[in-house]
Amino acid sequence: MYRLSNSLPYLLARVGIRMGDLFVRVVKKEGLTLPMYRVLAALAEQEQPLRLVELSALTSADLSTLSRLVADMHKAGFVSRERPANDQRSLQVELTPAGRELYDRFMPVAAYYEEVATGDLSRKDAAALKATLASLYDNLDRLEAEVESGDVAQLIKPERPTRERAPGKGRPPK
Repeated sequence: MYRLSNSLPYLLARVGIRMGDLFVRVVKKEGLTLPMYRVLAALAEQEQPLRLVELSALTSADLSTLSRLVADMHKAGFVSRERPANDQRSLQVELTPAGRELYDRFMPVAAYYEEVATGDLSRKDAAALKATLASLYDNLDRLEAEVESGDVAQLIKPERPTRERAPGKGRPPK
């Protein structure tokens, strides 16, 4: 039987939310949020300016939310943003030295959190878990296509019609 408490999405969310909440307790002292840290980390990993759409894919943030976040980070001096000469509709984002310094300070904290969370796993098992999670994410492309085409809607069983009680039987009307 499928149970929420043992479902993969629930268990993944539970771990992610708890780790995120614990991490935020540390980074908020610098005025950072978890999505801000993810932007800093994505930019640091790529070591080059990224278009907003690329940053969205790396951080799993929707474009409108990310656009506002990047604007706030730009005002704070953590990132620069500019429109490339060859594409005025696009926006490129890059770490500033201040953003790089923040990332460099908090990356060891993120690594430590991961080390604690995977403490019972061998390095090989931790690597296998990460590979499995990446594979699960890629598998969702199929589900996305099914949702967009409406195929998943066929899995939902229609509600059973409720029987109306005869007057005077059962609970009194409200």
